[in-house]
Amino acid sequence: MKFCKRELAIITLIGTGFPMGALASDTEVAYPERAINLIVGAAPGGGADGLARLLAKHMADDLGQKVLVSNRPGAAGNVAAEFVARAAPDGYTLFISVRPNTIHKIMYEHLKFDIHSDLVPVGLLARVPTVFVAGSSGPVEDIEDVVGLAQAYPGAVSCASTGVGSTAHLMCELFQQETHTSILHVAYRGSAPAFTDVIGGRVDFLIAALPAAIPHIQAGSARPIAVLSTQRAAILPDVPTVEEAGLSGIDLDAWFGLMAPAGTPVTAIKRLNDSINSVLSKPEVQEAFTSQGYIAPLRPNTPEALGQLIAEETERWTTIIRERNIKPR
Repeated sequence: MKFCKRELAIITLIGTGFPMGALASDTEVAYPERAINLIVGAAPGGGADGLARLLAKHMADDLGQKVLVSNRPGAAGNVAAEFVARAAPDGYTLFISVRPNTIHKIMYEHLKFDIHSDLVPVGLLARVPTVFVAGSSGPVEDIEDVVGLAQAYPGAVSCASTGVGSTAHLMCELFQQETHTSILHVAYRGSAPAFTDVIGGRVDFLIAALPAAIPHIQAGSARPIAVLSTQRAAILPDVPTVEEAGLSGIDLDAWFGLMAPAGTPVTAIKRLNDSINSVLSKPEVQEAFTSQGYIAPLRPNTPEALGQLIAEETERWTTIIRERNIKPR
């Protein structure tokens, strides 16, 4: 009788008294066995897309398999979230989550998924400062200009965002609340088309993730007004924080997390979390983060930490949405 190598190995282990329970299944040992699909809920060219492509390259090296980035914009990233929530829970379809995904139940009642039960956290990918940006040829040069124009012409000043319920939209709502102004909100399916209209002068300003804004600022087509963070961005040292510009209560970073369908094996979640943390520790990734405006998450960067962040964000923004009576169009 002939035995294959695996059978011979098992017979040998039995003979030595090695506990058979210690043998991991083939699936656990092999993961990942094929390419992984990383789903982004925004159009190509934005902050989430850039981060996904940066990390996908390095995660592929770490995991030994391709990591393919696909864009599924719509409903402030929730179209992509629902797609992944319905995917097979095998670790091969993943989602880059953002703040708007935490409020989908109140904003988009037609979506048939729940981020708290249909998706599971893997780990935080990055925090990202946001920045007020106006077209370089427009009249807006600082926060006082925005407030002054909005107070003088209620509803005439316009603010672009990457979708209803997006971080940019929520920050625009907070801005109106804190300045007692009325501003026209214009929603787009990603930061790239939003920037096109802001630069072209069709919309007055945009609150954008810093990595998405940097190329336009460096090209001279967009003017940074203020950073919505507690401290100035290293890549924009001359741009004041929003508090330095005279406003408080709206300094808030955006963030990106990695999630998988509920039921994904714990071994796959752990392998992915290990890969994230390994990639984020690479000098070349840290250098790219600095140059592009991302901030690496604090350690320990665990699935549990991302889960706690999502719970806190859900509670906070649900309250604000109800107070502001924000509804999808």
